[in-house]
Amino acid sequence: MKKIAMHTTVLMCVLMVMGTVSSAQTIGLRVDIPFEFNVGEKVLPAGQYLILAPQGGTLRITGPNGAAAIASTNLVGGRRPDGPGQVDFNCYGQRCFLSQFWTARTETGEEVMKGKLERELTNAKEQFTTIALRGSAYR
Repeated sequence: MKKIAMHTTVLMCVLMVMGTVSSAQTIGLRVDIPFEFNVGEKVLPAGQYLILAPQGGTLRITGPNGAAAIASTNLVGGRRPDGPGQVDFNCYGQRCFLSQFWTARTETGEEVMKGKLERELTNAKEQFTTIALRGSAYR
């Protein structure tokens, strides 16, 4: 068990270093999010966020006071946003979940994989609304 934990820790460190090295070439969006939201099971506060375009199916999010999260994504088609891009949220009452990430430079977006709580809400057929927020380009 200790060996698995050690390998996992080393792998995470390597991935973080690789992400830092490649971030100079990363495209993303700066978005002012006026409400608390979930990325998977993690709750992030309202504020200005930098959301970096997915690399290897992983979306990186950093925000105020060290708030940060990563999310696994899948490609999604359908529409190309006007302007530099946008992020979409699925909101069930007062609880919102990051749902999609779009940049203007691509024909596809990235759909954030749902966490356990959002899957439970979806399976319970809870009504939701979608909120789309436009961002400013980050390079």
